[in-house]
Amino acid sequence: MMITKISWRNVWRNKLRSGILIASIAIGLLGGIFTMAAINGMMESKVEETLVTELANAQIHKKGFEVTNNFSDSIPQFKAILNKLDSDSILKINSPRVVINGMGSSANDSQGLKIIGIDPDKERKVTDIEKFFKEGDYFEGKRKNQIVIGASLAKKLKVKIRSKIVIAYMGPNKEMINTAYRVVGIFSTSSPEFDKSVAFVRNKDIWRNTGEEFIHEIAFASEDGGTFPEKITKRIQSTINEDGLNVQTWKQIAPELATIAESGNTQSYIILGIILFALGFGILNSMTMAIFERSRELGVLMAVGLNRSKVFLMIVLETIYLSMIGAAIGGVLVTVLINYFGEHGLKYAESSMGGFSNILYPNLPLESFIPLFFMVLLTAIVSALPPAFRAIRLNPAEAVRYKG
Repeated sequence: MMITKISWRNVWRNKLRSGILIASIAIGLLGGIFTMAAINGMMESKVEETLVTELANAQIHKKGFEVTNNFSDSIPQFKAILNKLDSDSILKINSPRVVINGMGSSANDSQGLKIIGIDPDKERKVTDIEKFFKEGDYFEGKRKNQIVIGASLAKKLKVKIRSKIVIAYMGPNKEMINTAYRVVGIFSTSSPEFDKSVAFVRNKDIWRNTGEEFIHEIAFASEDGGTFPEKITKRIQSTINEDGLNVQTWKQIAPELATIAESGNTQSYIILGIILFALGFGILNSMTMAIFERSRELGVLMAVGLNRSKVFLMIVLETIYLSMIGAAIGGVLVTVLINYFGEHGLKYAESSMGGFSNILYPNLPLESFIPLFFMVLLTAIVSALPPAFRAIRLNPAEAVRYKG
């Protein structure tokens, strides 16, 4: 108990040095954690945007369709399957889709497209492309052959709301189908490539134009499906139990997206590790200077009988106190910043870049702070060891004559 009190008092003997060290730790930790939160928020935003624009949490296809995207590889007896799914309280949040590769053309240009035929009412429960609309509506009218396209496609084809686009694709009987669609909505996501290559139409319009009813894909959403999509795929498999169907999570469908999400954590910890490494040298330098200045005092303490192990502990405790105070201040400050910018966003560029939004919403779960503070504590202890060992190696007879 005595050593802890002495260590605490020693922290405040040189208020300027202690203040500078505490501020350095607080600012370093603030920068490191905020960077982690920014990267985490950026990756989460990318994943979430992809899930809510098209991918969803899980999907069902006929085996082979995800490789060939063949028009004929539609899901057999899809109505019976949908009836089974709709009887489940969780799996009823699904959207049957027609997925066709075709060509979109206007009087000015043409572009290869992935045409997704949807039931707008069911699709709303699974994805939220409306969130990214810049003009128009989401199949609100009863007019036939409506289409929703991305801003990049509208720009390339030089079309706007109420303009017509001719969609061409190979039909179920290998015949070419050409249909004029009217643009009713234009969306703009952070991915120009998605905006240029994906268009949404109503599946009943495709059925009418082809003369058949079919679907190629059933997309699912659930409350925690983005984080734990395996739960929903297991439930799907136990419900339908069809060997000819392939049930996949979004991580399996888009492994590159899962890699992006996982790499964000790795990058964050690397950045924080570099910051803590630099802070460790700062703590080491500051405590070493303190030992030199207090050599006479430490010599006197050991000369009057203070155990060397207690001297060692005193130096380590001083370092821990300084680090924990700095960590606490940095933690409070970064929590305030994360909460503020997590709600209001932080615009770091004029436009989206590389498929990432130009507005950051930093996010870091509170439970992530626990290992971070342990990392700071470990850094403090490791940085305190060389000065502490230097202190206990002092010769009391020589140290008491040290004049600095």
